[in-house]
Amino acid sequence: MGSQALENDDSERALSEEDLRHRAALPGIPLEYLRFVKDAQGNWTPAAGTFDTWPDSLEKLKVLDPCCGSGHFLVAALLMLVPMRMELEALTAAEAVDAVLRENLHGLEIDQRCVQLAAFALALNAWRFPDSGGYRILPQLNLACSGLAVSVSKEEWKKLAIDDHNMRIALDWLYDEFKDAPLLGSLLNPAKSYASRIVEWDKVVCALDMASSNNSDSEHHEMAVVAHGLAEAARLLGDKYHLVMTNVPYLTRGKHGESLRKYLDIHFRDSKNDLATVFLNRCLEFSLHCGTVSIVMPQNWLFLTSYKKFRERLLHTETWRLIVRLGFAAFDVMDWWAFNTALIFLSPGQEHGLEFALDSCVQNSTKAIAGIDASGPRDCPGKAELLRTSCVLVMDQEDQLKNPDARVSFDSHFDSSLLGKFAEAPNGMHGGDASRFRFLFWEVRDSPNWSFFQGTCDEMITYAGREHIFYWPNGGALHRQNPRARVQGYSVWGRKGVTISMMGALPVTLYSGEKFDMSCTPVVPHDHKNLPAIWCFCSSPEYHKAVRKIDQKVNVTNATLVKVPFDVEYWQKVAQEKYPNGLPEPYSADPTQWIFHGHPVKSDDPLQVAVARVLGHRWPAEQDEEMELSEEARTLVTGCEDLIPLGDKDGIVCIPPVRGEASAADRVQNLLAAAFGGQWDGAKLAELLADADHAGKTLETWLRDKFFTQHCRLFHHRPFIWQIWDGLRDGFSVLVNYHKLDRKNLETLIYTYLGDWIRRQESDRDSGVDGAEERLAAAANLKKRLELILEGEAPYDIFVRWKPVEEQPIGWEPDLNDGVRLNIRPFMSVPDVGKKGAGILRDKPNIKWNKDRGKDVESAPWYHIFKGDRINDHHLTLAEKQQAGESRGGQP
Repeated sequence: MGSQALENDDSERALSEEDLRHRAALPGIPLEYLRFVKDAQGNWTPAAGTFDTWPDSLEKLKVLDPCCGSGHFLVAALLMLVPMRMELEALTAAEAVDAVLRENLHGLEIDQRCVQLAAFALALNAWRFPDSGGYRILPQLNLACSGLAVSVSKEEWKKLAIDDHNMRIALDWLYDEFKDAPLLGSLLNPAKSYASRIVEWDKVVCALDMASSNNSDSEHHEMAVVAHGLAEAARLLGDKYHLVMTNVPYLTRGKHGESLRKYLDIHFRDSKNDLATVFLNRCLEFSLHCGTVSIVMPQNWLFLTSYKKFRERLLHTETWRLIVRLGFAAFDVMDWWAFNTALIFLSPGQEHGLEFALDSCVQNSTKAIAGIDASGPRDCPGKAELLRTSCVLVMDQEDQLKNPDARVSFDSHFDSSLLGKFAEAPNGMHGGDASRFRFLFWEVRDSPNWSFFQGTCDEMITYAGREHIFYWPNGGALHRQNPRARVQGYSVWGRKGVTISMMGALPVTLYSGEKFDMSCTPVVPHDHKNLPAIWCFCSSPEYHKAVRKIDQKVNVTNATLVKVPFDVEYWQKVAQEKYPNGLPEPYSADPTQWIFHGHPVKSDDPLQVAVARVLGHRWPAEQDEEMELSEEARTLVTGCEDLIPLGDKDGIVCIPPVRGEASAADRVQNLLAAAFGGQWDGAKLAELLADADHAGKTLETWLRDKFFTQHCRLFHHRPFIWQIWDGLRDGFSVLVNYHKLDRKNLETLIYTYLGDWIRRQESDRDSGVDGAEERLAAAANLKKRLELILEGEAPYDIFVRWKPVEEQPIGWEPDLNDGVRLNIRPFMSVPDVGKKGAGILRDKPNIKWNKDRGKDVESAPWYHIFKGDRINDHHLTLAEKQQAGESRGGQP
């Protein structure tokens, strides 16, 4: 596919580049712009001549906006055509305005109110046109509502025809065809109907005008007015136009109603995936052969696989003239910044015999598509400047069919081997209920029912995206039987590759064979020897550029990822130079990754790791001898064994010294000293506190005031170390390991640790110690709240939406495999002691219990109560749970 900047030709036939840009910005000019041929030297040159179907004078030019909205496009055409007609026909401004309104401009809109706004906009601009005379009576506008329907019976309706047989046929067709007009609007096509063969719509309009003016009966007069409107709409809908221009409606198939889907399945089969492409199809029907269709629409149809057949048909049967990539934020006055748009110029039908060669040795010149890329700027003025100044690229239309999936691209490198020849990129998994089946690995106890789950990463890191686990009991039988789940990607499980996150900049990480999420795709080589080369390519800027040349959608598809050119020999050489000893083995200093070694010294956050270890937490890499790790990571894992004795057995560590135990700060310092060995001193502690945004302060104040907030942020607001406090800066504050906080340990916390603190405050109060009374009251209130959680009466209960009532926890008996989000709720639901909504926690994790996405299957335990919604915000009383347990023969 050849692609090069348009080169100027000094011959009279060639347009200057400046003239070409000017004309490209004025799509209503019926001249030779955007038709090119190759000269003897292989350079693209604009072709001379006009299109066969363009009128010989502007008074015959018919322009249509089939989705005119408030009339923006029609107003733009008015302001463009009036000076042209003034110049070409020697008309006054008023005469030219009237002529353009009467003869050139036509508009359709499904919404009656928008038709009125469009009429007002046209009239206002006609009156305001310089030297046009201001306010005056204007010609009748060629505007109609394509969304009208008839509200009376068909027999009543057909009485308007009186004795006119053809009129009865027309009214009968109007009634039937327009019954769905409020839904279909401009998609209706009277030209394809039986009525169009025997009825001239202009005559029907005139006859209905007479019927409405001669009929004094208010009911029949109103019907005649509606009939006139329908006939006028039918006339415009069935006509052909030289220029069709609009901003089409955007609505993907998933949001179409059943009636619309059925209609599109019949009439617009290969373009039905989006209302935008359906309207492009309809606009081509509106256009005369080799007229011009100029529309603004999303550009994803130019490259997505689901539009392949539609692209192939248009590339085979229509003439492509210009593609302008507008990108995001292409609208100056409409809040549609999120749409990735393009301006497309097409002509219905192929032009045969119109091309010519500048040299006799060049025969059968290939059709060409002009292209301008203005997608870079994030504002409209920047895009407009690029449209005025960018070099126009020219591409072979027929060669676009040779691209993967017939994708329309400005680039030309598809003659080389594609990455798909060397690797596969399967789609990922979706359990149909991510909130139930996909957790962060630190949320549950070690269990054979959970599998490591590869996810996305935010930037290119050798080993990342390893935070999640997936519920996979009995070899995934639960998901294979679920019609809403997608068990995909198993062809690459257990193999190595490169995981690509399919959003934005397409960041990559190495893949080591796990199950993986739908939002990322592993590119796995057929031959493992090619993995280093594929990694070097996919982690380079060249890969991102190659993908974005064929797919500009925010989230690219997995199929796209391997449909880019890949020079395997070149990238093998790069890999040999960059990784002479092979790719790096698994290693991560990030404690949110399951391959993290667990040692504070080589950690991205030593203080957080040290606190977790003091609370008795261990990472998966420490407990899985078969996990593949680098030599350095395995050495650090071995070093963690010396730190295990410093971890607390019951997972309860009070920040002040309680019950004869050392304070939390002392215990954390002891572990850090053991971890750092000879490197540990006061300066090192100061350095770590500074890195934790606590410079110049103590470890104890960091533990009291900042640890939990930072812990929540680091661990994605699913904290596994909970800080419980009484609301006082110098009061009772304790860190607990969620994994060990069963009913027995909660009782130990209440009656042993907190009980000891209360007794000390009572003693201090009796001794007259300042603040003891306040601390005693705060501790007593905390005790009451903890007892509410222990008892578990609503609303301080745990509710798990995927479990029936008889399996719900009674009191504080959490199932850790239900995750942090649900089990932490009672601690945040009891009356606040500090931050609003945090309950008795030091800070409020960003956790919500509103409705989860998706719908439950009918077999779900709460399906009929919640009508399929996935509701978490629900409470059950102890009596309800106990009664359900007794009815099942269980123990309450």
